[in-house]
Formats: sequence, C-alpha cells, structure tokens
Amino acid sequence: MATGLSLSSTSNLSSGQKILVASAFDAFEPAAPNADLVRNERIPQGHKQWDVLTYARLSDANALTEGVDLAQSEQLVTNSLSITPAEHGIIATLSKRLIRRQGDKNVMAGTGEMLGASLRRRMDKDVIALYDGFSKTTPGASLALDITHFRGAAAYLMTDNDSSYGPAPMPYNAALHPEQISDIIADVTDTSPRGTTTGFTEELIHRWWAGSDRLYSIQIFNAANIERDSDGDSKGAIFNQDALVLVMANEAEATEQPDHSARVLELGIFQEWSEGERADSHGVEIYSDSAATI
Repeated sequence: MATGLSLSSTSNLSSGQKILVASAFDAFEPAAPNADLVRNERIPQGHKQWDVLTYARLSDANALTEGVDLAQSEQLVTNSLSITPAEHGIIATLSKRLIRRQGDKNVMAGTGEMLGASLRRRMDKDVIALYDGFSKTTPGASLALDITHFRGAAAYLMTDNDSSYGPAPMPYNAALHPEQISDIIADVTDTSPRGTTTGFTEELIHRWWAGSDRLYSIQIFNAANIERDSDGDSKGAIFNQDALVLVMANEAEATEQPDHSARVLELGIFQEWSEGERADSHGVEIYSDSAATI
C-alpha cells in the first residue's frame, strides 16, 4: 500500500485527469508581394509557350539635304523572351479519422489555407530568384544599404543604358528584406537626442514598419520571403514592373481525392507558371548586408 500525501502530480492519479487542448495556431504566413510587382501575362488555353517581344528603338533621325534622296532604311528588330510555364503543386493527406476527431479546429479548411499559402510562397520565391539576374548590383556583400545606393539605383534606371530598351519608365518598385529596409530608414532618419523629431524623420519613425513607404517616388515593399544567406546578406531589387515577366497558364486548381481503402483524403493545389527577365537594364539588384539588428 502506498504511503504519503496524495498530490495532483501522483502518477496513478494524474493519468485519470482530463486534458483540455486549446485551439491550434497556424504559423504566420508573411505577405508575398513579389509576384504582383512584376508584369503578369496569362497564356491562352492550348498554347505551350509565351513569347514576349520588345521592339528595339530605331536609329536617330537623319539631317537631310534638300533634293538628296534618303537612301538608308531602318529595319525593325525585336528582342524576344520565351517563357514556358511549368506545373507546381503540393498535396497533404488526411485520414478520415483525423478529420472526425481533431476537434481543436476545422482541419479541412485549415489545410486548404496552408496549401494555398505554400503555393503562393513558391511563386513569390521564383520571382525573387530573378533579382539575382540583374547585371547592375549595389552596394555589395557585407555592406549596409544607404541612401546613396538607393539614389544611385534610381538614377541608373532613369539613364539610357541600353539602346534597345531605353531608360526604365517610372514608377519603380523596391522589394527588400526587412533588415535592408531598416538600414535605409536608419540612414535617412535623424535619431540624435535633440528633442522631438519633426517632419520627414518623424513620419518615417512612425510608419516605416507598415512595410510600404516611398523614397525618391519609389514604392518600398517588405518582401519577407527574401532569404538571408550564410554570410548575413540578402538580394532584393529596385525595378520597373515590366523588367520581369510572370506567365501563368491557369488559375490555382484545388483537388480532393479520396482513397476509400486507406480511409484517407488527399488534398492538393496546382498551378502552371514560369518567369523571366525582359529588360536587364530596367532593374538593379540590391545586394547588401541584412544581418539582424538585434
């Protein structure tokens, strides 16, 4: 016979106590804006490939001499980008017993939301991968992004760097890692202890973390899916929307496939897309330090 106090933690007593499970939390899914920052095209049904054509500019007009024939004729030339959409998808398999018994949340609805978020994240990262392809890059590994690089990138885009494409038309978008945005804000914000900040500084301090600000008329987007490499650097970009193209072949297709013998339900979501760079001179890679501030 056991001796001593009877406590709630006694093993043979605690095994009989009920457990109340709180509602499960879903991992937070950050916004995935990059796919919406580039040119979107929809390939018609029955086509396997989408060719994006850009007419190159003609030579400068000639000074003429009265009575002398203009013999030189200009030829039209197009720069072509071919994009072939590829299928992407993800599935999750739930047992029917789990669906019946998991009482802390609607498992079917929750799984559908997570599958959709996963597909969107994949598309977002595919667009982010294009930023590394821009030939012009600033400021470089281990260097903090500051107003000089941001201003220089804007000036580069406004310059006629490619006779075929011309200067990048405005507006421009900036997709950056949160720590890159933090560096820019720190550079343009006066944090010296001189009393209450006012004007531009005060406005930035109060609202920059909303993830949407303008600098040199460039919209800044918090692209949280931009990853930090092993050296603490990240690759974002400043670009005109038409510099990059995302081609989709269909809307996201949700599927539900039961397996009666296994008593499970397979949920999936699928979509075809691919992406490419149309005008290299219309974008600047922002490759800079993004080590954690704290």
